[in-house]
Amino acid sequence: MCLHKLLMTFLVVAVFIINCVLIETNELIDEHDDNINNDGDYMKIVKIENQLSMLVNGTTIATANAIANKALQAWPTVKRAFDLYPETHEMHTITDCMHVATEPGDYVFKKSLSSAQRFSFDKLNENEFNEEGLELKELEDAINVCGLYIIGEPNTLVEITMKHYDVNCNSGGLMAFVDGWELNGEYFPAINDHHRTLEDRLVEFCNNYKRWPHVMNKKFFRSSQNAALLQYRLPTKGSFIANVRFHKITQPCNILVHDISALYNLANYGFKRNCSISALFPAVVQLTNIKVGGKSMRKGKVSYECMQNDDYLEIGGSPGLDSTHMEKSSDICGYAETPGPEQAIFCGVTTARLVSSGRYQNHVSIMIRKADAEDLDLATLVCAF
Repeated sequence: MCLHKLLMTFLVVAVFIINCVLIETNELIDEHDDNINNDGDYMKIVKIENQLSMLVNGTTIATANAIANKALQAWPTVKRAFDLYPETHEMHTITDCMHVATEPGDYVFKKSLSSAQRFSFDKLNENEFNEEGLELKELEDAINVCGLYIIGEPNTLVEITMKHYDVNCNSGGLMAFVDGWELNGEYFPAINDHHRTLEDRLVEFCNNYKRWPHVMNKKFFRSSQNAALLQYRLPTKGSFIANVRFHKITQPCNILVHDISALYNLANYGFKRNCSISALFPAVVQLTNIKVGGKSMRKGKVSYECMQNDDYLEIGGSPGLDSTHMEKSSDICGYAETPGPEQAIFCGVTTARLVSSGRYQNHVSIMIRKADAEDLDLATLVCAF
């Protein structure tokens, strides 16, 4: 809108100048009117004047409008290159140390150190703690590492833009972006199943206020799947605003399920990679169709002895996020279009992991729902809680 107004202002100025020329032309005509005896010559001059006026007030405006419209059509592409922040969404306040986010928007956190925590923090620098450890408890609360755990739809990735962060490096403050989730030292997707190294998946940052001039670098991150984590440690005061958005992807590999029971598709799309679906709850799993392995796997034939093959689906569970060390309930390969039997996995995390050599187009459709006490008869694996 501003660009259109600017172009129209320029147009008005140009028309004003040309109209001034027309006025001067009229004055010249008036001055030489007595010298023009031929009415035909006079009418020619008037006709030319009218055509010039029509050209100025008609064609020029139309041309300028056409240029303005073309500029407006191109403006979104130009404007996108200068967008510092995404479009505004609803604002959410982070109140829990482990805050799970499933909606787009601005996530705001602000911390002010209590007097007891500040006293304990000062004692830390002096190495002074009493025997009861009261100050130590306050200190642990002050330097606790918290996280904004973000999870989207299965076919999305997470985009985080740090619109603001006040995290002082010199007082021990630190933030970190994790491509995936981390909990108790375990990662989703598993370290060996991700196409990026762990070093590339972790990005740490903070504000170094001792450096001059102070530079507030805006941070922008994207995950490789529908899960991402923003960790933060603020021993003293600090704050941040993180904008979260979700983008659709066509070939999801690793999917994290928070609390949604639904039908999920898992495929390797012909690549040599391991893909997994992990549900953060005890779950009942049922294969609705499966195509894993080579042409020798005939329709309607499913094998549960596939560890000798390079392509197979393993189902199991674990107390943590790392699926590579999960307890296995079954290994499945073959080809079937009819639903298989249900099996209940009573573990903290239920996982279906598709191992692919890259030689075949593997695909599995899996129905996942929360398990309850009535599903104990379907249990094929019970983990120690």
